[in-house]
Amino acid sequence: MQSLIGSIDSSTTGTRFTICNLKGEQLSYHYITHKQITLHQGWLEHDPIEILNNTNECIKQAYKKINGLHKLVTIGVTNQRETVVVWNKQTGYPYMNAIVWSDTRTHDICQEYLNKYPKNYFQQKTGLPINTYFSSYKLQWMIQNNQSIKDDLNTGNVLFGTIDCWIVWNLTREKNHLTDVTNASRTNLMNLHTLQWDEELLKQFNIPKNCLPQIQASTSNFGTLKIDEYEGVPINCVLGDQQAAAIGHALFHEGDCKNTQGSGLFIMANIGQEIKISEYGLLTTVLYQKENEKPIYAFEGAVESGGQLFNWAKDKLQWFDNWEQLSQSTVNTEDNGGVYIVPAFSGLFTPFWNFDATGTIIGLSYYTTKDHLRRAILESVCYRTKDVIKAMELSGIKINKIHVDGGLTKNKELMQLQADITQKKLIYPEIIESTASGAAMFAGVGLKLLTEQEIIQNMKVQQIYEGKQSYDKQYKQWELAVNCALQFKKIE
Repeated sequence: MQSLIGSIDSSTTGTRFTICNLKGEQLSYHYITHKQITLHQGWLEHDPIEILNNTNECIKQAYKKINGLHKLVTIGVTNQRETVVVWNKQTGYPYMNAIVWSDTRTHDICQEYLNKYPKNYFQQKTGLPINTYFSSYKLQWMIQNNQSIKDDLNTGNVLFGTIDCWIVWNLTREKNHLTDVTNASRTNLMNLHTLQWDEELLKQFNIPKNCLPQIQASTSNFGTLKIDEYEGVPINCVLGDQQAAAIGHALFHEGDCKNTQGSGLFIMANIGQEIKISEYGLLTTVLYQKENEKPIYAFEGAVESGGQLFNWAKDKLQWFDNWEQLSQSTVNTEDNGGVYIVPAFSGLFTPFWNFDATGTIIGLSYYTTKDHLRRAILESVCYRTKDVIKAMELSGIKINKIHVDGGLTKNKELMQLQADITQKKLIYPEIIESTASGAAMFAGVGLKLLTEQEIIQNMKVQQIYEGKQSYDKQYKQWELAVNCALQFKKIE
């Protein structure tokens, strides 16, 4: 009977359970979306119970779809990072919906910190700037604004966790309250040097340590499943989704880089075993840690808007009806007609970290057509990628090629533009579900079924994009457009 590996991938938009062979090739999967709850402008919530139910259903359906008898020997869990859940240990129910990573309701809390400290005040410890993106500010908001959490906080019944933690606690026989170093490194509460919750930070944010999960290496024992289809199967890996994608691309050497392009863009480069703090707006984060080994760190650039920009232009403004129409704009026009679109819907993340930046369209004239606007959308994603790659190289990491994955990478015109604008070689893999396969294969590493070298050997390339023309002049114009987005102020 064939031994197989699996993964739960709980993303911003939905949940996927995948069953793979040891090469990371997908044999069966099931995917279910969950509701995006927007109660107020800038808010985004998910229902943790819905996510849990969908996870169980995905496992059942993927099990039904696979042909023939099989033995699932281990699974990995990967998840949207920074998103936080608070639940009661006795009842098992959440106190409120999860607050999602892109939610900006903590703007005022962050501003209070920025009034007292410089933007990079916590960076030497956590690798992260003060920003609404990170979990500590969301937890502080929950404690301040939910009376039930406030009342129960010191009873020992309140549990905090990112989505991985919620899934592991609910799906394991042991009800383990655990997380891994990659997810913990996105909370702004873990010390990158000790890989443990930092006592000073917990005091600063008023968060009791007994509410937080225990931190473990990415490949370690997180418990055993209590699901009929796979009763007793061990969870041997937990990774944040971008780190799982990095494993899927086999980023095991310093300078290896990937760009996952979905709702947002997440660009990550391996920087080795030494912690480096960038002066150019990059995050320092844990890439992975194998059990009983030193961690590997990464620089990361988070871009606030990728696919979200396309959805906004398509659904809200009706600028195009389908991908083909959007792609055709690169054929219909030689350039963007001088139009630049800075998609700062939630401010600008890497390398600017300015949540007051505003979405900007600049360079309009009577000459402007819808094709110019469509092309400007495509170029925007590429320019924001170049912003991050530029910061990485200024920080001392030479990038020669970028592995790409995510929904946007299926668009060949976008990928060619990105190769042109970044002047980097783009590597498009055969297995495009890098996050799911990465989590599954690293679970295999955790169970000693696979090695890093075997994951590298399993990597197969479907297509390579290389830069054909220079956009240096246009990029300087882009930088001026970004300055406009940063300087525009709302009058209160």
